[in-house]
Amino acid sequence: MFSSLTPWLREQRLDFHENIAIGSWLHFKIGGKVSLLVTCNSPAQLTACLKKVIVEKIPYLLIGGGSNIVFSDGLTRAVVLLYQGTAKKTAAAKILGGRALQVDGHVKNQLFLSWCAAHGVGGLEFLSGIPGTMGGAAAVNAGAFGQSLADVLLGADIVDKRGNMAAVDAGYFAFTYRGSRFKLGNEAIVSLRLKFHAEKKRVVAGKIKANLEYRLANHPSYRLHSAGCFFKNPLIRGAKQSAGQIIETCGLKGLAVGGMSVADTHANFLIHSGGATFKELERLEQKIKTAVKARTGISLEREVIYVSARGEKY
Repeated sequence: MFSSLTPWLREQRLDFHENIAIGSWLHFKIGGKVSLLVTCNSPAQLTACLKKVIVEKIPYLLIGGGSNIVFSDGLTRAVVLLYQGTAKKTAAAKILGGRALQVDGHVKNQLFLSWCAAHGVGGLEFLSGIPGTMGGAAAVNAGAFGQSLADVLLGADIVDKRGNMAAVDAGYFAFTYRGSRFKLGNEAIVSLRLKFHAEKKRVVAGKIKANLEYRLANHPSYRLHSAGCFFKNPLIRGAKQSAGQIIETCGLKGLAVGGMSVADTHANFLIHSGGATFKELERLEQKIKTAVKARTGISLEREVIYVSARGEKY
């Protein structure tokens, strides 16, 4: 099934690897092998690959920066399309007119913010320090500092389940807290249209710097292998509560299973110190959820995406 795709990939001059360990492409650095990993560096390459695998009914999934996802141990029998571009800051996005801009889904969040600072584009500084790509950020409705992608999205160009290109509005995303129809689905976000407001360049740069400094002071080092906040902040009596504070209150900082542990600096970060397996991550997750439920009655919900051996996100 997967080997039949490789001649076409060679014809298209696309970079691909067969039966390769996926961990190197993920922030968590956890996961076994995947049947086929294909790198798509542009919307055109991504669209062509999606049409091919959809027409031939080959199981596939799309990842961007790999910051909020982890694969199971063993072999994942699917084509993994890695949508990571090589855009430069000067061409990371473009202003469409009025107060709208367009950015391709493969653009890294921090590169996009550098472009915003250079062009006096305000209102998107909340993305500071969030790893990954803009498409991935939209798929999980990423956010911080009281804002999220749902607040600024106008629309997107996507590839739907049939392999067709389509322009959709923000309502199509069916946004939820840290989620959308794209988070666990297989439709692909090719590019985004976002609203912004004009601002002085130094003001935008200053807000980005302040947000980054806050994260650096309050979160574990970005040099550590983590997927960021692991659990969603639960809604309690109509107000969101910090999952990290809840876990800390339960005395779980430093709790470890194999190569996985709860961070000492922020209890909603799980750290991979080396050699950890997906099973160990699952066990640590369950230990935290069980302890929190027993001590507080609160049921924590995972924010990070898991991928099964069949290539299904859950």
